[in-house]
Amino acid sequence: MTISQAPIADKLLDDNGKARPAWVEFFSELNRGDVGTTFTPSITGLTEVGAATISGVYYQNSGFADWAVKIVPGTNTSSTFGATFIALPFNVTADVPCFAAGTSGASLGVITAASKQAFLPTWTTITTPITITGRVKN
Repeated sequence: MTISQAPIADKLLDDNGKARPAWVEFFSELNRGDVGTTFTPSITGLTEVGAATISGVYYQNSGFADWAVKIVPGTNTSSTFGATFIALPFNVTADVPCFAAGTSGASLGVITAASKQAFLPTWTTITTPITITGRVKN
């Protein structure tokens, strides 16, 4: 079996005037303009000192859902793995990881298909914003 390179002779100009292969520009354009679907996440077990601002967005494309939830603490937030979770507003067909990231580092959580919930990792008295993100097959 031989593998050939993607064609590079048919270059197009992207929005910045940079030459790119047509196939790269095609795939880049698939989600352009898609602002996603916003939702208000329901987080069970999140400990808050001061009221946190919580927002979420998800994008569905070709059988997958990419999602993100942002938590901006009032003063601080804490989470306990196994007890703190987000109910997801879309179908989930397999257990997969999710990630929580902020200025204090990144941690791994898990999404369970049976419950459509993202179980958040443990963190304690974090005072900076945290973004939880993941990708599921749906």
